[in-house]
Amino acid sequence: MRIFANLFLILFLADGGFSLVDELVSLLTPLMPFTALRNLLAVVVILLSVPIYLSLGIDRRLPKRIFLPPVVFVLWSIVSTWFFPSLAELRMYGLLLAAAQVAIGMLPLTRFRKGNERCLTMPPALFAAPSFSLRNTLFFCGANLIVIPLVLLIFAFTVADANMAEYTAGFMHLTPGGLSMTERVYTRGNRTIRLAAMIHIGDKEYYDAVGNPVTAGRSIVLAEGVSDDKHLLHNRIDYGKMAGFLGLTSQDKLLFRGRLIGEDEFASPRSHASASPTLKPPGTPDILRADVDVSAFRQPTITFLNAVGKQLRQSPSFVTGLLALNAWSEKNLTPDMNEVIMDDILHRRNLGLLSHLDKALERYDTVIIPWGALHMKEIEAAVLKSGFVLQKEQERVSIDFRRLLL
Repeated sequence: MRIFANLFLILFLADGGFSLVDELVSLLTPLMPFTALRNLLAVVVILLSVPIYLSLGIDRRLPKRIFLPPVVFVLWSIVSTWFFPSLAELRMYGLLLAAAQVAIGMLPLTRFRKGNERCLTMPPALFAAPSFSLRNTLFFCGANLIVIPLVLLIFAFTVADANMAEYTAGFMHLTPGGLSMTERVYTRGNRTIRLAAMIHIGDKEYYDAVGNPVTAGRSIVLAEGVSDDKHLLHNRIDYGKMAGFLGLTSQDKLLFRGRLIGEDEFASPRSHASASPTLKPPGTPDILRADVDVSAFRQPTITFLNAVGKQLRQSPSFVTGLLALNAWSEKNLTPDMNEVIMDDILHRRNLGLLSHLDKALERYDTVIIPWGALHMKEIEAAVLKSGFVLQKEQERVSIDFRRLLL
């Protein structure tokens, strides 16, 4: 145990030291010489902090005043920017965090002595006493009846946020206060693209903010929304029922302030120059439904969408509907069918949208794309590949958890 405890203390201090130097150098120069090493040390320290913390309840010889601060620091460093996103934007926060880690890493100097000299590691003399104490273990277990569930809950939320950020390229974030959607603005020459991540249900204020874009010059909204001209869906998905159950608003209530145009007018080379300005107020966009029709989907997708609509409509509650849908999916869907469904719902629809983008950029100064967050990763990749550069972004709270609890 002594070797393991001392290894943790040494690596914790080394991580803080390299981080501090790296942060100081990066403030003065564009270099970050120890980034790879500090990242490696950070991962090792995080992994070691878990057994060290559990050992505090088993081995009473480990002084809690020395080992608890590093463990708490590790937890804070993981979740602090999740609780307070503004900290991630402060360049000095990384420096302050590294300085705090070094200070905490020096705590053993106040407690450990080897002979007449202070030391950073646990001396052999501290391990002469018996290791186990029933009182220590019972006290530790009692305290952790609250601590461990809370930590696991925070960890689950941070993992969920990390997965959301991965699958949506950071357009969706889970925060302690709610679910946030990101809007990003890209420019190329005198052309602008605005990607606004959407969600099927959310707060009314969120939809009001997205639905009233203020733009200069000619602008168009390439709107989301699958059509069903051939009436292939016998049970359309009703997000209104789900939204009503949660006290929220569904996306189909989103009404953009602008003038709706069809494919024929969009294809006309004169539509943006003559008809549009005379029929809509200045500063408001044209609106084009740039999504596909259900007939573009393959049969497994159509079957799945009908099943979703049926289960959600016939179930007495949203939760019951989800359980019924999950049971239906386990019985009827294969991995190959799942792959087809996701390809249709995401990739095929993205291709439909992107097929409108080049023509929209020829005729409009600003193109606004308010689509589901899961679509944004592929759409953004196409936008960046075409030469657009990210200029700014803003987050909007789409679901405020505090309102759900009231």
